[in-house]
Amino acid sequence: MKVDKITLVFTLALMAIFSLFYYPKWNKSGTEATLSWDSSGYYWYLPAIFIYKDIKKLGFSEAIIKKYNPSPDFQQAYEHPSGNYVLKYSSGQALVMSPGFFIGDFAAKILEFPRDGFTLPYQFSIFLWGLMICLFGIYLLYLVLKRYFNPIVVSITLLIIVFGTNYLEYGGITNTMTHNYLFTFYAALLFVTDKFYMAPSWKWALCIGAILGLMTLTRPTEIIALIIPVLYGISMNFSSIKERFHFIRSHWKHYFLASILFVCIGSIQMFYWKYVTNEWFVYSYEDQGFSWLHPHLYEGLLSARAGWWVYSPLMFLIVPGFVILFYKKPSLAPSFGLFSLLFIYITFAWDIWWYGGSVGQRALVQIYPILSFPIAAFVSLYKGLNFWTLISTFLLLMGINYNFWVIHQAHKGGMLYAGFMTKPYLKAILLKKEMPEGALKLLDTKYNHTSPLKQTTLMISKDSSIQECVSKDQQFSIPHKVNLRGKVGWLRIQAKFRMGEKEWDTWKMTQLVVKYSKDSNEIYSDILRIQRHFDGGEQVLYLDSKIREGADTVEIFLWNSEGNKEMCMSEFEVFNYSEW
Repeated sequence: MKVDKITLVFTLALMAIFSLFYYPKWNKSGTEATLSWDSSGYYWYLPAIFIYKDIKKLGFSEAIIKKYNPSPDFQQAYEHPSGNYVLKYSSGQALVMSPGFFIGDFAAKILEFPRDGFTLPYQFSIFLWGLMICLFGIYLLYLVLKRYFNPIVVSITLLIIVFGTNYLEYGGITNTMTHNYLFTFYAALLFVTDKFYMAPSWKWALCIGAILGLMTLTRPTEIIALIIPVLYGISMNFSSIKERFHFIRSHWKHYFLASILFVCIGSIQMFYWKYVTNEWFVYSYEDQGFSWLHPHLYEGLLSARAGWWVYSPLMFLIVPGFVILFYKKPSLAPSFGLFSLLFIYITFAWDIWWYGGSVGQRALVQIYPILSFPIAAFVSLYKGLNFWTLISTFLLLMGINYNFWVIHQAHKGGMLYAGFMTKPYLKAILLKKEMPEGALKLLDTKYNHTSPLKQTTLMISKDSSIQECVSKDQQFSIPHKVNLRGKVGWLRIQAKFRMGEKEWDTWKMTQLVVKYSKDSNEIYSDILRIQRHFDGGEQVLYLDSKIREGADTVEIFLWNSEGNKEMCMSEFEVFNYSEW
């Protein structure tokens, strides 16, 4: 058996084992379940249509949210002016998830589980279907790569994509997100496009149209995937372009048929909108949109919050890889390069560029089949056993090890707070197995002084019997004002905090706020989210805050951040210090 086939079998087997046994989301509950957060939003069409027969009012939603808690509140749809509810997400994902749904529904009936769309048979069936989609996508990618690269290059590229990037997360764990399905669709698109240009036929034309239609119906921005079949195989010279025009003219019926099927499938969403709202087009993302003139390229690529190359550093190989691809595979590089640049631009033009609780940049995972080509081109530079090969192999293994660490910390390890990461916090926990002392504070502030303080001055000390509380009805505590004139260095704000029920929603956690002002105008604030640091009872916490240059006063208070859980503070003290 050739090395590439051995690698394929190993990759498929290891991915299946990892998915089924490391962190199987099908047996989790709440927002960790298979059907939770965005996944549940895409899925909502299926129970609405086939179980509750209520696609307009979604009257079952409140009971599902209360019983299964797939999200803290009903985020899957919003009320339209027509009085009906519009599902936020496009329907393509529900369509391709439907085999898993129907199998789960049948299993629920046979096993006598409640047939509400969210019991264990549904969770397991949808999860298992997602895993099958993942494994099929890897297999298709293998078939495409081996057409252009030798077995060694194909093997290394597969290992990098599957185990060295966040595809391991979205193919093996969170596999009900669109990114897993779209990864397979992109691999399939490459496969059938390559087949079509080798031997044009109605079969391959229909496949191209159907795949493009399903991709666009799943995420409308995937419409730019049209670039792939249109420009596939065109080199950057006039004769190649002229040849493609002749090809299209000779096979225009194939292109026409593919276009008709693409439009038919892609327009399903419009018929849904028309049925629910009597409007052909509805922008279901409400106040979320794109900043076309100011894309968040630096943040999306390099920020600690969700930087693509920070959390999947091996994907940086596409930069030199595309240069090599243009040299080695000039018929593939133009279409792949243009598509990738446009896709990355659109991805980071989205205002919520960190994509919620994303492990790295999940919105780019689906185009990894395209990006596997520049990676393979880079790997093809390996020529025998030499110093360059040894160094490169070491770095690749380090990248894979780091990727496993990232994914482990996003789940069992618990140190990766997707969407909330900061540079100081990432630096403090990098490759560690346990949380360093006080490091969790660095999710909110830049500083964490753990050494004993020197030359401290007590500025405020309150009677320990006095408690200040915030709650649903009392969102702010009375601010403590401190005159900073002549003060330099640092402030340490320390208190004992007491809570009953914990607030788990990060955005609603009670914040200890330190607000600096100059001439009554705010110039900076430090915060500490209290509920991050304990689950109930009492806890003494402190926040170190650097005195801002020019500030003449500071106000310190609690803000409940629109939450409804009570938080109380006592034994409040403020110190000024310059060394630790």
